Amino acid sequence: MKNSDKVIAVSSVAAVVAMVLDAIMFIQHGQSLTSMAVWPRLLIFIILAGVVDGLALVKMRFCGYATIFINLYFAIASLAAFEMVRPRTSAYGLFVEALGVAGILLGAAGVYYGFKQRHEYTEMRIEKLMEKAKKNETNGR
Repeated sequence: MKNSDKVIAVSSVAAVVAMVLDAIMFIQHGQSLTSMAVWPRLLIFIILAGVVDGLALVKMRFCGYATIFINLYFAIASLAAFEMVRPRTSAYGLFVEALGVAGILLGAAGVYYGFKQRHEYTEMRIEKLMEKAKKNETNGR
């Protein structure tokens, strides 16, 4: 499996987990999911996941950085739900905590794959520069 496929898979699942946890937190704090205050926040997760997935396919210069920061955001959102759930010892609380830990781990994996993505881009760029230098060297002689 290529790293870009891993980035897409991990980031998409991390976004879904963060979105579910955020929706649970809205419900826990007494806001209805049909409220207009809820949907813009949940749409942010969808948009950010789309950005990461699109950049992973395009392999642009700063796609690794975007992957790192967006997955860090997903991990922090999962950590917030992990910290805020009440009551902690109920079945509901334990489910949210387990989902929060999974979201944190997925976000951390996304950060790792973002670093790997950046490393691959740098290697590809160096390879292109080496080929260009060889081509210039043979043309100059």
